[in-house]
Amino acid sequence: MNRLLKASRLAGALSAGLALAGAAFAAPISSYGNIAAPGVYFGSGNVNGNWTIGTDNTNAVEVALRAKNRATLATIDGSSGIYHSAPGLCNPTCSGGPKAMWNYEFSVNTQAGGGLLDLTNVMVELAVDTDASAGTAFTLLNVLTNWGDNSYYNGVKRVGNTPVAGEFGVQQSANPLFGNSGFGFLPGNGLYDLRLTVFDINAAGGRGAVLAQTTIQVEVPEPAGLALVGVALCGLAAVGQRRRV
Repeated sequence: MNRLLKASRLAGALSAGLALAGAAFAAPISSYGNIAAPGVYFGSGNVNGNWTIGTDNTNAVEVALRAKNRATLATIDGSSGIYHSAPGLCNPTCSGGPKAMWNYEFSVNTQAGGGLLDLTNVMVELAVDTDASAGTAFTLLNVLTNWGDNSYYNGVKRVGNTPVAGEFGVQQSANPLFGNSGFGFLPGNGLYDLRLTVFDINAAGGRGAVLAQTTIQVEVPEPAGLALVGVALCGLAAVGQRRRV
């Protein structure tokens, strides 16, 4: 019930956001699987697949989100609409500072269908839900300025903070425990929403109509130890009740 309520509220929020875009909004096309060529070009050991993808109705702008197991670097299956992550920390398997067991990853391609837009012509926003309950509490991140090591693409990969003219692709991977991830804490038991949106730039230089959008949900289960304790406590309570009867 908690999951259904949260999904319903997210759908309502998305519908309201799309209505604000008016007639200029391009009807979204959703799909799951591989992103368009050139595929994945950030970091080493990254592969295509398991993306939840949104494109505009001309198939020119593509946005994609997915989740990955941080310990194994394997992508997580999200074909059901929900990416199920392992709970807790991946340390000591993961070196360095504390890291959650999962990363989220995004990709934006403004020329996926042969369009002419580049990243200097659009605004890209990532909404990160920090509320594991039925509600949503989004932290909004400007994708094109939030990270100093985005992977940009115009036929050649470049690592940097902001795009330059001619670059039409941007990708990034972030762990919830990174300070610039929008979380900044270890996500506990619950369901978390991520929404990636590309807007055009209006005449005033601000956020215009929605060009493409996609959303995913990442579910973090209760740690097994706590779940077993809960089952045991429920069992003891039932025994006690029977004895009283």
